[in-house]
Amino acid sequence: MRIEQADPADVRQARACHEVYLAAQRVDEPQGPWLGDRAFAGWLAVGWDGNPREVWLARRDGVVAGCYRLELPSRENLDQANLNLMVHPAERQRGVGRALLRHAADRAAANGRTLISGIARRGSPGEALARSAGAKPGLADIQRVLAVASLDQARRAALRRPAERAAAGYSLVSWAGPVPEEFIERVALLYNAMSDAPRDPGVEAEHWDARRIREIVNDLQPRFGMHNYTVAARHDDTGELAALTEVAVDPDDPGWGHQLITVVVSAHRGHRLGLLVKVAMMDLLATTEPGLEQVVTSNAQSNEHMVAVNDALGYTPRGAPIVWYQLETR
Repeated sequence: MRIEQADPADVRQARACHEVYLAAQRVDEPQGPWLGDRAFAGWLAVGWDGNPREVWLARRDGVVAGCYRLELPSRENLDQANLNLMVHPAERQRGVGRALLRHAADRAAANGRTLISGIARRGSPGEALARSAGAKPGLADIQRVLAVASLDQARRAALRRPAERAAAGYSLVSWAGPVPEEFIERVALLYNAMSDAPRDPGVEAEHWDARRIREIVNDLQPRFGMHNYTVAARHDDTGELAALTEVAVDPDDPGWGHQLITVVVSAHRGHRLGLLVKVAMMDLLATTEPGLEQVVTSNAQSNEHMVAVNDALGYTPRGAPIVWYQLETR
């Protein structure tokens, strides 16, 4: 077996890694969703936040048996690297995962990182690999799925009316695609409000400003080819954006929606804004994405408020918890 660095811009190498990803997902996450060609290529090349990254392939007899993507944060968490490691099901139990993990740890150390972070579903081959390497478990997320048909127009209206009463003094704004220039400064403040979201000790919150929104959100979104939608609640008296939710739909798999962030600024909590923007999002998607059947989200087990909002909407837990693991590189 040979491990070689890949160029994410190389179509053949990106496709080979995508084939490994799809084969693994069909076994490990048979219900989906799976990223299509363009969305996967964007994720491989620039990721969700544009951090520097390395991609490596493991070949056996010329065939790609596994691959990993090592993300190297450049603004916060400079001691850490984020790892996504995939092994083709036909190559499991043959040492590919262990070899790639050792290689990734060496590459992280060579880039000055002392910790590797990654996720694995409890009970999965990924968890077994993490534990065998001595990785320590941390925050656990619960994946939830909403059957869109269960949240029909009548149900949405029944949820929206009391939320609107509680949110008197706020109005809704929405957009598709990049953040409009008029909202960029205020969206940056909203992103910073995520600093109180659950996280493992030693993991720094990201700091956002208008430049980072332009560079990371607006400039990178087109690389994925996804349909991105945002609904925000604006405080009428001050013009501040008080809450926001984002959903992306991959046109290669239009039956699935991917819930991105939902955040409510602490000073504006208690007005049911989280529920309001998420119901309004489903109203928007009913017209813009008529083929949508399911929406998937993940929440930390300790995030009681957002879990309650998702429960009200009809999200149901799916599968075992998804656990964050940390592994020392030395």
